[in-house]
Amino acid sequence: MFTTFNPHSFAPLAVAIVFFFVPLIPYLKKQKSSLTLSFLFFGHLSFVWQFSYFIAYNLKEEALIMFWFKMSYLGVLLIPSATYHFIVSILNLNRKKMVAFFYCIFFLIWLLLFKSNHVIEGIRFFPWGPRPVLGIVFGWFLLAWVIPAILALSYLYREYKSNKSPYQRKRVKYLLFSLPIAYFSIIDFLPNYGVNIYPLGFVPLLIFGLLTTYAIFRYRLLNFEMIIKKGTLMALGVVIAVSSIYVATFYFQPYLSLVSQKNWIYFPITISFIGGIGLYRFINFVRFIQEDELSKRFAYRPILKQEGERISSAKNSQELITYLVRDLSCWVRLDYVAILLLDWQKKGYVLEKKVNRSGRLSRLPLRLNIDKENPLVVELLRSRKPLVREEIEYSLRGRTQISESDIFLSNLLVEMRLLGSEIAIPSFCEGKLLAIIIIGHKINRNDIVTYQDLEILVSLSHNIGRALYGFMLKEEKVRLIVAAQNTLISAIEAKDGYTRGHTDRVAKYATLMGEKIQRQLRSFPYGVYNLKWSAQLHDVGKIAIPDEILLKPGALTSQEWDKVKAHPLEGIKIVNSVKEWLGEDICAGIMHHHENYDGSGYPFGQKGEEIHIFARIIRVADAYDAMTTDRPYRKALIPSQACEELVRYKGIQFDPFVVEVFEELYNNGEI
Repeated sequence: MFTTFNPHSFAPLAVAIVFFFVPLIPYLKKQKSSLTLSFLFFGHLSFVWQFSYFIAYNLKEEALIMFWFKMSYLGVLLIPSATYHFIVSILNLNRKKMVAFFYCIFFLIWLLLFKSNHVIEGIRFFPWGPRPVLGIVFGWFLLAWVIPAILALSYLYREYKSNKSPYQRKRVKYLLFSLPIAYFSIIDFLPNYGVNIYPLGFVPLLIFGLLTTYAIFRYRLLNFEMIIKKGTLMALGVVIAVSSIYVATFYFQPYLSLVSQKNWIYFPITISFIGGIGLYRFINFVRFIQEDELSKRFAYRPILKQEGERISSAKNSQELITYLVRDLSCWVRLDYVAILLLDWQKKGYVLEKKVNRSGRLSRLPLRLNIDKENPLVVELLRSRKPLVREEIEYSLRGRTQISESDIFLSNLLVEMRLLGSEIAIPSFCEGKLLAIIIIGHKINRNDIVTYQDLEILVSLSHNIGRALYGFMLKEEKVRLIVAAQNTLISAIEAKDGYTRGHTDRVAKYATLMGEKIQRQLRSFPYGVYNLKWSAQLHDVGKIAIPDEILLKPGALTSQEWDKVKAHPLEGIKIVNSVKEWLGEDICAGIMHHHENYDGSGYPFGQKGEEIHIFARIIRVADAYDAMTTDRPYRKALIPSQACEELVRYKGIQFDPFVVEVFEELYNNGEI
């Protein structure tokens, strides 16, 4: 069909190939949608336009050229409709009838184009190739052609002015900038009016397509990042430089030879020299971009290292999440950060910590509990990836038919708004959702959470999940140990009325004192939490005491008393197999809870500060409960008398500081 290859047809062919393949990327990579379909229509209609030009440029017969130009107008006529379709899809506007109307009306115009010569009535030949001669109704056709384009631009402008979401404004800003550029493709019609200028209308349309593609990847689909490598950019620079020389040589040679005759060759040589300098500068620019990108990524390395050190040094989950919410707020410049932790007992998630810089959600209470049926928890368990509220709202905007999944997403949005969550990031370990990190806006509301921000947040969530799993596993082990101990104690309680409830009361008093002096317990892992379990386990060694001694109503012999005094050591033997899970502090409370402050206690006769703080607290709690409980050989003291006894023996049996704390709690009515 081709007689000779026209070098001027290379540009339309290259652009046609680009427009054929680029729109296929989002369409094939993601689920088919109105957005990706409209962009596919736009690209492939542009392909029809440019590929038809490529064929027409390489033909000699006017009838065939006329046919392919009419084919090209299938793309030209429908491109504004596809652009309108794409914009309303981006904005989630309900304009289906208008989209269908524009497609139908311009397709009918194209059909009429084949039946008459009123739009194209002939062919005009230029040095670079043929162009159609326009008919008498072309002006009206051109007016109708720009209507959908102008409507699309007005929608974008209105959305940009009215929408407060930084995500949506970023999307619209790109499109609002690139769409007017695409309108400059109208210069393609100038040769049709006899103007002797090469039709460069594909250039602004190509710019629009590339900018729009970037906007789709960058701001529409957060989990689909388009990565352009340095080699690709450099290859693009080479192509641009070579194309410039090509254009200078083939497109402008007829005009230059008329002016300078044989000296026209110096012009492409000069262009080549300038292109070489430009390419060198472009390569340096690409290198700078890459170094800048790497510096942004490596800038997070010190942050990840610092947080890794915090995670490894954290003594309990409370300390870990306290550092987490504070550091995230500072590093990513967030106005709101909160964390929900898995509660094994309640089988839900509890709001443990929050940092609120903007004053929003100040009334959201700590210890707020959400159950596992909450839409936020359900969706995080299903998707196992961050949820971006703006993206969910974007996907729901403008829908006319509501499905069950839409109702679920609407409920999910309600929960995210209540929690102040712009982004919710799950923290998994061993398949369990252990924590939910809630983040709000950037402090500067015009900024958005970037890919780098999301990367560090997701990376930290993985590390935190592993750390929390370790802490929670330890807590669960201790809980099971205490449950086993309580089972055994229940058997003893059936025989000994004194033991009944004793451990629970001692744990209660010890916990109250521990909460009162939390600052002094900060240096101990799990602090008050471990103190509570140590108090729960402090008498586990009594299981080894024979019933005839444990239940004896009278005074004990020295040999029997020796067996009673051995119960702290027997307790350590019992928990020895899980000692590494319990930790040194819990075991110290079990072993030394009968040591006296003056060194007269057992089993080792420790004194003063040598005795572990847990043991000193349990000593006071244990003595108070013993004095206020009936024994076979004496009646219980009233609480005030027991408190006086503690004061009388402080510095002898009891730590004076601990007794003062107990006194304060007693006087305040907390004990």
